[in-house]
Amino acid sequence: MRRNGGQIDRIMIRCALCALLAACLAAPAFGADWTRYVNPRFGAGVDIPPGYGASGTTPDGEGRIFRAANGRSTIMAWGAPLGGDFSGEMARRIGAEEGEGWALTYRSVTPDWAAWGGTRKGHVFYAKTILTCGGRQTANVRLQYPAADIPDFDPIALRLGRSIGQDGGCF
Repeated sequence: MRRNGGQIDRIMIRCALCALLAACLAAPAFGADWTRYVNPRFGAGVDIPPGYGASGTTPDGEGRIFRAANGRSTIMAWGAPLGGDFSGEMARRIGAEEGEGWALTYRSVTPDWAAWGGTRKGHVFYAKTILTCGGRQTANVRLQYPAADIPDFDPIALRLGRSIGQDGGCF
């Protein structure tokens, strides 16, 4: 009996290792379809997931709006000059979201980056801003999607937040 149990253990270990190997091999392929958007004026960059196409410019004209092929979600990515102190600017932006009726569910502000998110009328948003160019500019991203799709968007929001950066020259 013991001998067969050991054989079963070895088989289970081999199956687990094969599954782990398959996951490791698939991981680069999952990320390979993402593209990089870099704002031409401010050099702010962020990864854009597959299935999103440019559908216009941000309201200030300093970035792009990307819309999912199914039309259910959008990503805005832009660069901007910092018009004052970072914490004051973030307080203004976060306050504007609340003024538009968003109920904030997450907020983290540090001296060089801020991330926040909230819900409104069945939708969720996640936003992140980082300081770039020695504190003179910002790189920004904002994702909005249906609340029913939260599990599908957690990894997208995570990647957007991790990928935002300065990819070009400073203004």
